[in-house]
Formats: sequence, C-alpha cells, structure tokens
Amino acid sequence: MPDPVRTKTRLVVIQATPFCNVNCCYCYLPDRSSTKRIDDRTLKRTFEWLFTEPFLSDPVSIVWHAGEPLIPPISFYENAFHIAEQCNTQGVRIVHCFQTNGTLINQDWCDFINRHNVKIGVSLDGPQHIHDAQRVDRLGRGTFDRTMRGIKLLQQNNIQPSIIMVLTQYALDYPDEIWHFFAEHRLTHLAFNTEEIEGVHKYSSLIEDETFTRLLELREKHDSPPFVR
Repeated sequence: MPDPVRTKTRLVVIQATPFCNVNCCYCYLPDRSSTKRIDDRTLKRTFEWLFTEPFLSDPVSIVWHAGEPLIPPISFYENAFHIAEQCNTQGVRIVHCFQTNGTLINQDWCDFINRHNVKIGVSLDGPQHIHDAQRVDRLGRGTFDRTMRGIKLLQQNNIQPSIIMVLTQYALDYPDEIWHFFAEHRLTHLAFNTEEIEGVHKYSSLIEDETFTRLLELREKHDSPPFVR
C-alpha cells in the first residue's frame, strides 16, 4: 500500500501560455512564440481532477509557470481562480504562485497579488553583467533594468519575491559579488539552478568536467551563502 503522507499531491504546475516576452539563451521550452492560452474547459477539467484527488495536500500550491505567466491579463486569472474555487469540493487551502521574469509587473499586478495572496517567484541572475549575458529579450537586449523595476515595485507594495538564479560557467567567477548583490537589494529567499541540457537547450556552459569541479568546490567553500539552500 502506498504511504498516503508521502504520495500527497502538494503542487501542480499549470502553463497558462507558452508565449514568453523574453528569449533567454538557456531556455529549455519550445513554442515560446505561440500565443495560445489555456481555455476554461481545460482549466475546469484540471481543477476537477485535482480536487477529487484522494490524497490532496492542504494547502495545495498551484504554480503558474512557463512561458511568461503575466502575459495573460489579470482578468484571465480572476476567472481561473474562480474556476478553481468552484471545483474545490474538498475545501482545501489554495496557494497560487507565479514564476515570472518580472518585466511586466506594474501596480495593477501588485494589487492583484496582494488581493489574492499570490506567492511570487522572479527569475533574476544576479548583477546586471551576469543577468544580461543570458536573459535577453527578442531583440537581444538585456532585461536586467526591467526585471529590477518589477522587483522594486513588488517590494514597495510589501511583496517579498523569492528569486531563482541560473548558474552558468560565467557566473561561477563571481560568487561574492552575487551574494553582495542579493544582500544589497534585500532579496533573501534564493534558489540556484544549474544550467542544464534539457528540452530545446542542447548545450550547457557547465558541461566541462572542470566546471562541475569548480561548482562543487564553491559549494563546499560557501556552505552558507551565496549558495543558499
């Protein structure tokens, strides 16, 4: 018999649209130019399935992710959240989460986030010279200034975002600068992903053996930040 505690459904990832307004060099997702959007029928079927799960966690996290979840308008999410509540026959607590590149955040989004207690994760690769090396828009321009503008607006609205940084070979040369950058901007909820070969991303700058050795050495050296667990 499966252990009901270990097999509980705690998190569901939903892609509202594959479209993304930025074009990161290491992105693994295909179809980032498609403007398709998940429809109400699919949302209803998804939530009906979720809320009839026999081992559903309370709370359950619904993560809106990939492409850029802030591409659909706020009205899309007002409707989606309403559908989720209608299907929530178990009465569990729902925590909605967005993983965003931060470039589209404005005051209306901040009001919506606070109104629904949405958790926000922002993709930010540290200092500008590291971030802009990979996280570019469709014209090849760095997105650092736009991302930081969004983060500062969140903070002004008492919204503390969590941060995901992708570690590339270039970033490994700047562990102390990365740490001081996040500390300076009061970004304390951090996670680090390594650049991977996945999906349409067929090459990683970390592929050389010596690079992985450097990464392990840095993690051992910094058992505390910058490699925050």
